[in-house]
Amino acid sequence: MLPLPNLGDVADRVRKGRVLVVVSPDSKVPPDEVQKFFEGLSQKNNLCVLTGDKTAMGSVEKAARQFFAAQKAEGRIPKTHPQREELERRQQNYEQDFNSTILSLFDKLLFPIHRPGRSPQLASKPLDMTRDTTKPFNGEEQIEKTLISHPIKLYLDVEKDFDAIRDKAEDLLWPGNQDQARWSDVADRYAEQAGMPWLTPRSLDTLKAIACNRGLWEDLGNGYVTKKPLKKRTSAQVIAEAELGDEGKVRLRVNPQHAGPAPRIHYAEDGPVSESSPQLKDNQFTTSALHVSILVCDPSGQYETGEPVVWPNKLVLRNFLSEKEGRRSVELFAAPKGEIKYTLDGSEPRDGTPYAGPIVIGDGDVLMRAFASADGLETKAEFRFAAKGKKGVQIDEVKPGHLVSRAGRKLDSCARTFEGLKQAAQKSVTFEGVVLTVGQGSQVIGVSVGDIAVDAPFIEEMLVKVSEKFKPETPVTMTFRKAHFLSGHDLKDFAAKLGIELQIGDVEQ
Repeated sequence: MLPLPNLGDVADRVRKGRVLVVVSPDSKVPPDEVQKFFEGLSQKNNLCVLTGDKTAMGSVEKAARQFFAAQKAEGRIPKTHPQREELERRQQNYEQDFNSTILSLFDKLLFPIHRPGRSPQLASKPLDMTRDTTKPFNGEEQIEKTLISHPIKLYLDVEKDFDAIRDKAEDLLWPGNQDQARWSDVADRYAEQAGMPWLTPRSLDTLKAIACNRGLWEDLGNGYVTKKPLKKRTSAQVIAEAELGDEGKVRLRVNPQHAGPAPRIHYAEDGPVSESSPQLKDNQFTTSALHVSILVCDPSGQYETGEPVVWPNKLVLRNFLSEKEGRRSVELFAAPKGEIKYTLDGSEPRDGTPYAGPIVIGDGDVLMRAFASADGLETKAEFRFAAKGKKGVQIDEVKPGHLVSRAGRKLDSCARTFEGLKQAAQKSVTFEGVVLTVGQGSQVIGVSVGDIAVDAPFIEEMLVKVSEKFKPETPVTMTFRKAHFLSGHDLKDFAAKLGIELQIGDVEQ
């Protein structure tokens, strides 16, 4: 709010955002000075003016003189003087008279409008003075009440009044005859178009979010938004819910998208999919294929058939160490399947020896690096085997380390989960394949994170938010498939403090 400013000094403020200007009244509404200022503005929708009727100026001067005189007398009449009580009574009355006179003087609100076939103008509206007299006067509340009553200039709830606001936005904020607009240009036109209603701060972005979520607009991802999205095509969201056993089996959940009320889901394992391929009976199925192709069809015809969605499995390398007649040997396995190469000298395994059967290794410490590939998928792993007689998993304390578990490693209590997150935060650990479960029976909330690395503070924030819905003693568990550490030392310390007993194959470096 800018009270009684020089309008020439206001222009920069108006260009940057919405401004309320309090202007001395003259014989015209809007005052001549304000009208000229408004006509010269580009950002006409950023100006709001509080003014009034010039005929009340004389009473303001009288009330001001009385109030000023009473305040000056404050220092001349001591508290023990017989006239002190009369002075305080008059001070209170003069202050009330001055305030009420000011309120009666500045009683008109001017705001931009733009009627069809006419130039933008400042419309005048009496200031709504209805209020709870037991509470102090709040000018901002009175202005807000004025603007939200008919004719409406200000909307406080975008979701409630979404249709009306969206219609205005599509009519005024997009260039003529264009369905796409740069969103920054939309924001600029919001400040320029006098016919556009006002929204609360950041509500223009809220409008965009709601419209996009409802499929009425589309954020094109390049800074542009279209108000007429192209017809959606069917697709599918494929989620790997669980990895089952050591053979590479995975339970998938397939969620059809843009597929109408009764979609058909066709699938093919390790091959192309078509409408003649088998159909899923429900949204879940288990597979050990390297690739699964999903094609979603909408029998209602509301959505066109989109391109197949191809889900890739992950290759996993495992080993089995055995000893027979004093000689140690290692078997390698790739799940679901794949060709394996390996090295024993620390070199790149992609160029290593093809695996053809158990590999004889010596009695000392051994580093075996392995590489597996199949149908465009590939993976690497390092296996460390301690020398004969050494116990436990061998970990290089300096190199980064990864704690892995295909089935998932569980922190099985609330205390252990939060302790694990505390230790992880101290060590800057990130996790993948996280599942948080709070509650039991039908009273449960589960949150899952797939192959996306997230840190402990992120997980804890989600967990705290979910836990607000439950009693403090509610069971909490956390499962993760991978944890990434900056050093082997941090990995060992984390495992020790949480009572995790490490086995060969649990650690990759």
